[in-house]
Formats: sequence, structure tokens, C-alpha cells
Amino acid sequence: MKALILIAHGSKKEKSNQEFRDLVEKVIDLNSHKYKKIEPAFLEFVEPSIEEIVEKLVSQNINSITFYPYFLNSGKHVSTDIPNIVNSLKNRYKDVEFKIVPHFGLSDKIASIISEEI
Repeated sequence: MKALILIAHGSKKEKSNQEFRDLVEKVIDLNSHKYKKIEPAFLEFVEPSIEEIVEKLVSQNINSITFYPYFLNSGKHVSTDIPNIVNSLKNRYKDVEFKIVPHFGLSDKIASIISEEI
């Protein structure tokens, strides 16, 4: 069974965290046919963490997890922190397939979205 984890930075402002959770709910509505589970996770300031969500999913017999970094740029979190966390999880859960897809900011559709909005 497949799962998707969307990863955000996390904020000290709850409104920002809730905006991300609301986005994840919309992603669930559009993609529940592709994934058994779709979950939000945060890197800093707020829970659940990536590790907590993976533990939960593995306990629910998920054996393939895709990570989608919801970040605009390929800074330290995208290029180092998330890969390090996922590599650690690969060592812990050897029977689970882990995959990190390109971060949000690499999407070719962003320029079109901005153009439509302006």
C-alpha cells in the first residue's frame, strides 16, 4: 500500500500551519485514488514530524512512502535535512520503499499559476 507525506517547514504561527494542513486536505480530495494515506508532516516548530508519520504509516501496513517537500527553493532543508531523515528511515524500515520527489519550487507550473493570478 502506498502513502504520500507532504512536508512543510512548520511555523510558530498556527495560522501558517493550518494553511498547510488545509492544503493537504485538498490534495487528499484530489488524490485519494492514488494513495491509501496522505499525511502532512513538519520539519520544525510543530508536530507531527516526518518520523512520527512514517512510524504511524508503517504500523498501518504501508510499504511504499513518497515524500513531497513543499518548499519553494532547494535550501538546506530540501538538499540535506530531508534526504538525511529519509536515509535514516530507510535504515530503520528496510521493508519499506521510500522515494523523495522534487520539491514544489521545481514545478514548471508555478510560473503559469503566477501569471494567471497577476
